[in-house]
Amino acid sequence: MMADLEIHLSTLDKCRTAIHKAAGQYETTLHERNPGALTYDDKGEPRNNRTPVSADTFGHLDNSGALATAANGVWTALIGEMDQARRKLNDVERGLSNVEENIRKAHKATS
Repeated sequence: MMADLEIHLSTLDKCRTAIHKAAGQYETTLHERNPGALTYDDKGEPRNNRTPVSADTFGHLDNSGALATAANGVWTALIGEMDQARRKLNDVERGLSNVEENIRKAHKATS
């Protein structure tokens, strides 16, 4: 029985490690694409710290200002979604750690 338990605990640990790695990749990308410290507004949403896209980026188009505003909106949304993914993965990692700890406690209590 103990060998089976260790296999299950090992599997949980491998899953937790993979989730930790994925969350870290989101965090790395967030810091690479959103320079500076990751900061949050009053609603808990990450701030877009990127230098805003300028209307000049698009040349002398009639709607270059609107295009720049839309581009900045895309970056803000992308940063928010990546931060949510990172947070959710961290929650799953903590959940798996709790499951593993509870299994160990239960096994110890019945041994």
